[in-house]
Formats: sequence, structure tokens, C-alpha cells
Amino acid sequence: MPKQKWLEIRILLPETLQEEAGIFLTGWSGRGVVLEDAAEIDSSPRLAGIRAYLPAGEFTADIRQDLFTYLDRLAALGYRIGELQQQFIEEEDWERAWQIHFKARRLVGRFIIRPPWEEYNSTGPEVVLTIYPGMAFGTGRHPSTWLCLKALEEVTYNWSQHPPRWVLDVGTGTGILGLAAARLGARVLAIDVDPEALAAARENILLNELHDLMRVEDLPLSAIRQQFDLIFANLTAPDLQTLAESLAGRLLPEGQMIISGFLQTDLPEMEERFRAQGLQSVQTHLKDDWAVLVLKRR
Repeated sequence: MPKQKWLEIRILLPETLQEEAGIFLTGWSGRGVVLEDAAEIDSSPRLAGIRAYLPAGEFTADIRQDLFTYLDRLAALGYRIGELQQQFIEEEDWERAWQIHFKARRLVGRFIIRPPWEEYNSTGPEVVLTIYPGMAFGTGRHPSTWLCLKALEEVTYNWSQHPPRWVLDVGTGTGILGLAAARLGARVLAIDVDPEALAAARENILLNELHDLMRVEDLPLSAIRQQFDLIFANLTAPDLQTLAESLAGRLLPEGQMIISGFLQTDLPEMEERFRAQGLQSVQTHLKDDWAVLVLKRR
């Protein structure tokens, strides 16, 4: 039986768009994508590569048009989009190509992320997280995820002796933030309503052998009655605005909240919204156009 040929699509686009485009391409191809580090590409402004794979026979005229319509929309918004590259590869080469670009890498501070097939010998007080990169989202590359981990690094300097009893991760995605907190000794409840995110998070919990410290539930925030020492909410700006009162109500009096997923231009409005819930900003971090706030009760 002849082996199947695969079509590899490679696109260069701004690093800040990489994860969003990855989500589109994952849905477009029905498979995971490869996200390349921007450092591998000598360009200014910083461009990053993204690769998608699909069986050659599935690349119909309609599928091709969907891709070009998406890229044209990004270009119309003023983003620089590099030339689309295509090549056909054999099935064995596709399997190798899909994995070869996923290497262990330092995200921020002591947090290291690695795929299951990549060995990493930890040195010093590093926090190593094993993430299966079957989907584009939640691999730690998006600036908002990076910012949340940076904030976590800042607020956990004394966790080795007194980790928070409970952490809530709202909209957990693939679970990377909850996993980081659990690896540091916290007990984590992670919630999401996306079936693909729930499946990915549960798989990653097992890969990290953290099932005794972290669980994932298909629940809306309104269904949670418990209060927490630390809350992650890496969501969109509209979602944060809508959920501000509910999030604040689930924070213990001495607790802290890390919120991200919004742009720097939204900072004043976001601070005001959570100030109205009795919280104040104690730290702010910025990366590219994104921001993170660390909040506590006034």
C-alpha cells in the first residue's frame, strides 16, 4: 500500500500573532501545528514561523481559499505576512517534522517547558513542565501566558515553605499555569468549558504526574463556591470585565489574583473595574502589547 503524502504549509508572521494563527491553522487543518521560535529567523520586526500539515489530497481549492482569506485579513489589518511556503513530504518525514521543532525551552525565570519525547536534565531550582503540544494554544509562547508565569515567579519566592493551600485557574486551556502552581506545591482546581482544552489539560496533568494536586472540571465560574489563596484568570478583556465580581468573590481576604489576556491600552479600565470590587494592583508587567496585573484586597 503506497504511503500517504503530506503537504507542509509554512508561514512567517509577527511573533505576537503566532499563537492566534496557530489556533486558526489547527482548526483549518484538523491537526496540531509547529510553532518556531522567532530567534531562529533573522528579521526585523521579529517574525516567527508556523507550520501546518494535512494530507495532500485534502488541499482542495476551497481549503486553499480559506487559508488565503485568513492571511489577506491579517495583511489588511496592517500585519506583515511573509511568503507562504509549501512542500510535499512522505509520511515518515511528516512524523519527524512534527516533533523536531519542539524542544525543551526556558519560558521565563525558572520555568522550563518540554514535550514528552524531549529529555531535559534539570539543574538547580528549575520548574520543569511536560506539555504535549498537540494544539497551538497553551504552549507558553503567547505573551499573556509568559506574563502570568513571570507574575507567578514574583509572588512565589516564599512558596517553598508556605505554598497556598488552594489555587483556582479559570479558563485553564492546556493547564500550564495550574501545572506550574501545582509543581510548586499548591493544590489546584482548573476550570474550562472547552472540551478540547479539558482533554489537553487532563493529559498534561497525567504527563506531569500531578493528579494528586490538580484536577480539571467542566464548570463555569458561577458554579464554584470555594475561596482561594491565588486565582489565575488569563482570559479576554471582555471576559475579565464580565467576571470581575465573581472572581473577586472567590478570593480569600489575604489572597492574590493574577489576571492577563488584555492589552496595555486596557490597563486603566481593568484596574478601575477590579478596584470597584475591592482589589488593588500591586504589580504590573508588560510584554509586547500585552499586560498582566497582580491584585490583592485593599
